[in-house]
Amino acid sequence: MDFRRVFFGLALGALLAQSAPVSGQEPAGFSDGERLFTLEIQRILTEKCVGCHGLDPKTGKEAFKGGLDLRSLDATLRGGESIDHVLTPGDPEKSFLLKAVRWEDPDYEMPPKENDRLTAEQVESLETWIAAGAPWPDETTQSAILQEERQRQVTEDGALVETSGGLSDSWTYRRYQPEDLWAFQPVDKPSVPRGDAHPIDAFLESKRRQSAIEPAPQAGPRELIRRATYDLTGLPPNADEVSAFERAFEEDDEVAWTALLDRLLSSDRYGERWAQHWLDVARYADTGGMSNDYERSNAWRFRDYVIRSLNQDKPFNQFVVEQIAGDELADASLRRRISDWDAYQDARESGAEYNEQEREWLVASSFLRMGPWDPAMVKAPEARQLYIDDVVNAVGQTFLSINMSCFKCHDHKFDPLPTRDYYRFYAAFAGAQLAERPVPFHPDESQLGFEEGEALARRLLTFAEERRNALYEKRENAAREWYQDNGKEYVSHEDRKDLPDDEKPP
Repeated sequence: MDFRRVFFGLALGALLAQSAPVSGQEPAGFSDGERLFTLEIQRILTEKCVGCHGLDPKTGKEAFKGGLDLRSLDATLRGGESIDHVLTPGDPEKSFLLKAVRWEDPDYEMPPKENDRLTAEQVESLETWIAAGAPWPDETTQSAILQEERQRQVTEDGALVETSGGLSDSWTYRRYQPEDLWAFQPVDKPSVPRGDAHPIDAFLESKRRQSAIEPAPQAGPRELIRRATYDLTGLPPNADEVSAFERAFEEDDEVAWTALLDRLLSSDRYGERWAQHWLDVARYADTGGMSNDYERSNAWRFRDYVIRSLNQDKPFNQFVVEQIAGDELADASLRRRISDWDAYQDARESGAEYNEQEREWLVASSFLRMGPWDPAMVKAPEARQLYIDDVVNAVGQTFLSINMSCFKCHDHKFDPLPTRDYYRFYAAFAGAQLAERPVPFHPDESQLGFEEGEALARRLLTFAEERRNALYEKRENAAREWYQDNGKEYVSHEDRKDLPDDEKPP
């Protein structure tokens, strides 16, 4: 079984799962102030205040700047070193906390960074909470409020999205404005406006009429063939193609236009033109990037795979699965054909037994090796961590349009994406090992120039080895002379590396 496919499917489903509105129960048993503290004030204090007045999130140690602790009602009422009326329940104007977050006192502007300032809505919520008596419900009450909140439908505070669970209840039951959740909702198929032959034209015409924009005049055959050829192949049409299209257009414009598009879409140049867009998304490059920028001599095979996929009109869902789990698909398929374990392992290591489809799958999984990569100055465990993180983020950006690195360390601030989901994705790829897999060439992969290239590489390698050996001999001859002059027995280069400087040649 291709477990990576299964795990990825489960993680993807969990990430995009939405909670349907449940029965709209009326809140009961809790005051408005308790609800406000649980659903909003607690998060404001945690995000904006407690880092300096309670617990430093970077070190995990207690931090009480100005002697102020804002983690509980009793500690807040005690105040700090210089101000004791930080919070006066029932009286916002006597509560210095409100003055500090409003930035009314130049010596106590909190939070001190401009980018961290509370919004006008957050300040208003604090004021409302203090006026309500600054209730600070215990954890049991807060949990009950959050459970109740989960049962409510969309409220003026936004919609609740069920996730796999946040780092705290305040994140798990966080609400979002419905318009901010459009990317996580199922696609809604709209009704097509009437009056046009093609649905795309219908939508465009509907918007155009609403905007009172005059349509551009119909393009002529010369303009049409140039636009279509450039768009679909990236190349200009030649003179004969233009002339032939103009003649056909005069006879029957619809037939001529359809025939032109069919010809361009069936051209190999179509895949070459449009593959560049996917290759940009997949971060394709022929070199490793960064400081060493070493050559990836086989990266072109992934490029050609993408081109073939477009020219074959491969279904997109198949295209996605092949890149994420192509190696798993190929090995599972080979295993079904070769039941003997030892024979299967031999066939897998040689690569010779893979059929054409399996070879394609193996090349497709090169997607997981795209992007900049330079672990030269990094220890192996850290390099592996960086690689898996890069793969997780690349999969999120490419297939979900989501930067996954944001919720590696904390729940996503703007989307219903908890840290737990990051590591569920991570688990799908944690078993991946970097390896050079032997994959026989696809019939459509060009091998022109391979023999010449190999001969050149061997010639360069021979030259480099000769020069290296010459320098080695020069160094060791000088070392032998030094040992002889100093009345010492010669020690090889490998054995003398760790000797003190005065016991070996300079």
